[in-house]
This record gives sequence, C-alpha cells and structure tokens, in this order.
Amino acid sequence: MKIIGHEKEKELIRRFLDKNYDSYTFLFEGKPSIGKKAVALQTAKAFLCEKNEAFGCNECQSCKLVLNTISNIYENEEVQTHPDLKVISPENSKEIKINQIREIIEFFKTKSPTGKVVIIDEAEKMNVEASNALLKTLEEPPEKSMIILISSNPSKLLPTILSRVKKIRFKPLKKEEIIEILKQRGLDEGKAKKLAVLSEGSLEIPVAILNNEQIYKYAKDFYNLIANQDLHPEGIITLAENIEKLEIKEIILILDIISIMLEKSLLKGLIKLNIYEKFIDELKKAKTALEKSVKKKLVFEGLYFNLKT
Repeated sequence: MKIIGHEKEKELIRRFLDKNYDSYTFLFEGKPSIGKKAVALQTAKAFLCEKNEAFGCNECQSCKLVLNTISNIYENEEVQTHPDLKVISPENSKEIKINQIREIIEFFKTKSPTGKVVIIDEAEKMNVEASNALLKTLEEPPEKSMIILISSNPSKLLPTILSRVKKIRFKPLKKEEIIEILKQRGLDEGKAKKLAVLSEGSLEIPVAILNNEQIYKYAKDFYNLIANQDLHPEGIITLAENIEKLEIKEIILILDIISIMLEKSLLKGLIKLNIYEKFIDELKKAKTALEKSVKKKLVFEGLYFNLKT
C-alpha cells in the first residue's frame, strides 16, 4: 500500500527508528482520516523488519506478514497476519475497555526475537479504567516493544499518558494528495477533484460520500433551504425525516459539509456574513443535542427554524 503525503512525519519517525531504541511509545495525532493508521502500520513493519531497512524491506517473512495484516484491515482479506502485531480499536465504535488493555498486557508477556508492536486506534476513546491500566505499561515499556497511540482528539487523553509518549503531529493532506489518493482508489479525476473540494485536508468526508451518496444530497438540500430567503417548512420536515434514518456520525458529517458549503459561498459573496455566523453558532448547539441523544429529526428542524428567525 503506497502512502501518499506525510513525508516530513515519516522522515521524523525514521530518524527515531534509526536510534535503535529498545522500546518506543508514540502518539500519532491529527485530523481524522488523513493516514495516521496507515503510517502506524508501516512504522510497525519497519520495527519488525528482519533486515531493519527503511520502512521495511517488504521481502522478509516479518514484512510479508505485516503486509498481510494491512490487507486484512483495509481489504478484508483472510490471510495469515503477523503474530507480533496487535491493533486495538473501540468496541462497537464506542469505547476501548479495560479488557482490551489487559489483552495488550498479556500480549507483551511472551517475547519475540523481532519485538512486538501494539497500535491503539482512536486512543482518546479509552475509558478511565482502560487508560489507567495502560499507564503502567507506558511507564515501563517491555523490551523490544513499540506502542503507537492514534488520536484525532488527544486533549481527551489523560495528561499522564500524554507525558509518556513521543508526539508526532500529522498535518492535513494537501488537496492534490487527496485527489491522488482518490484516483488510487479508482475514481476518475473529475469526481476526485469534486470530492477534494469538500475534503478540508481529510479523507473523512470524501470516503463517507463514496460509501453513501445520500450524505452529500441531504447536505446540498439543507444548504439550498438555508440559502433560500423564503421559509419552506414542508421541505425541512421531509428532509429531517430522511436524516432521522442515518447514523449520528453520518449526520455530523452532513453538518460539516453544510458548513464547508456555506463558507465557500461566503467567500464568493453568495451569502451574507450573518447567515454563516448564525449557522456556526447553531451548529455547536445541534452537535451537542445529537451527543445528548435528542431526536435527530428535531435537531435538524430546530436548526433550520432557528436560522430562519
């Protein structure tokens, strides 16, 4: 898997690996869906490589098994994965629990000639018990070990965890990098460019739209209702009923897409500043309401009518 972008970050990681420390604890932080996990897996490959070459030789048995692990994660291929590489993520996309950290502790108890690597994705979702359980391992990392925490919201991590890791801050992807990645995934250049406009340096929105094109349609419909000076209660009621069927994560993305559309329209002089500022204010309230499990339909209807008053 070719990683596009993050050359400076990869160079910094390589410099650390060249020091041949006995153990490493990293925090890869940055916006969601910019390639932090992909780089973490390549870093694991470099650490476990039997020939100790760059980001892995891709030829030794260890590298081949890590490549299998990558294929298993991104392409759902049922192939033999690397026994010394463990990837942890939130259960049911909600939180990382203490039993998952206990699995890591047990994983490190058995030694390996090339070492062992644990990658904790969305580390900010560790609950308090899980965070405290991980602290001991971070304080005294096992020999020949690497622990990589990945987070798009590191402020939610315990300060004691932050003090025990080397932080690598990943910058947002450039627009041309987004286009190249999307083309790599089989999109034609025209569609890739169209999605890159909404990317804001991350693949999160483009990939979400590719997985469900209704997300973009609903965002565009809501934008049109806002931009239109007249009040259209029938339109927002119908739209809100459709949005009610979506997952909260998808609805948050719709709100973010609307925000991008309004910002670009503001810069082009198509809408007034007060409309954009009012939306940003109401956007925060809407996201808070969704987090508190307020009915999705009511959130969108309330957002619309508040903007129109």
